[in-house]
Amino acid sequence: MSEYTSTLEGFQKAMEWSLTGPPDEAHRYAEATSMPTFYHLMNGQRLPYDVYVKGIEEWRGKISEYKPVV
Repeated sequence: MSEYTSTLEGFQKAMEWSLTGPPDEAHRYAEATSMPTFYHLMNGQRLPYDVYVKGIEEWRGKISEYKPVV
């Protein structure tokens, strides 16, 4: 996980990976970039891990190209 959080380049890579790729591989991204105690805050609500992964799957199904600027 530290390869994605210790440098700007790594964070850039993680941001791109978050929404690119097949929807059914979203769990691989989540496993590589989060800790076992991870939870996601969205609009002030705490979302459990499985809901977070489902959201990534949905976004990946909608987005064909994603190039964030960090």
